[in-house]
Amino acid sequence: TLKAQNLFLSHLIDIIPIINKDKKIVKIIRIDDVFKKKSDDLKKKNTAPVVIMAGGKGTRLEPFTSILPKPLIPINGKPIINHIIDKFCDYGATEFFLSINYKSKILKSFFQENKKNFKVNFVEELKPLGTAGSLSKIKKNIKSPFFVTNCDIIINTDYSDILKYHEKNKNYLTLVASFKNFTIPYGDCKINKDGILQKINEKPIINLLANTGMYLVDKKILKEIPLNTRIDFPELLTRLKKKKFKIGVFPISEDAWIDIGQWNEYKKAIDKLNF
Repeated sequence: TLKAQNLFLSHLIDIIPIINKDKKIVKIIRIDDVFKKKSDDLKKKNTAPVVIMAGGKGTRLEPFTSILPKPLIPINGKPIINHIIDKFCDYGATEFFLSINYKSKILKSFFQENKKNFKVNFVEELKPLGTAGSLSKIKKNIKSPFFVTNCDIIINTDYSDILKYHEKNKNYLTLVASFKNFTIPYGDCKINKDGILQKINEKPIINLLANTGMYLVDKKILKEIPLNTRIDFPELLTRLKKKKFKIGVFPISEDAWIDIGQWNEYKKAIDKLNF
């Protein structure tokens, strides 16, 4: 299993075909198969608290966000944030921290007026603090590793597996990343040092391991975040790397990541989240 995990990560692939001596495919191993536990016993045992970054303006989803905060934009009759919370609740999460700023009163009213079987704590930003800055406000409330997620993504994977992976590898921070394949719609011209054409690769495919915007964070990381200072996760990750904190990557397949932060992806999410 470890060898397969290394192959997936080092080659940026999400499937591995197994062939026999006649070079015929006899089996296909998918990335979710090797990074996910074979037993379902871990389900409903994740007790890690969850921080949802819900304070942004969501300008890419205007004009909806001119009226509603982004977390309340509906998908198939249910707000985005409810889809996110329901996913975590399926794996045992009971405590949520919502970082709020833009249209915060509307968000508060929504949760106050709706019945829920989980606890919601509001973390108010008096000024925008970026995608990581508000974490400085929860230092006294967090006693264990915790999830952090953007409010415009949905991850379809076993969250208990992420927690197990994080603890097994003794990471200070685990970043959930998704494989992405992009086809360049042009011919890629390869030239030598004299500017002479060597060959053309037609419509090459680029393989990436993209940051989804979900993290599992050790509580010790919180002391590295300055109070009431704007800081985004890329900057925080750079700081942590310089200080030699161990940062792991938990990869998921491309289909397991639903990004709702822009209109073209929002329309795809309506089809994928067909509840």
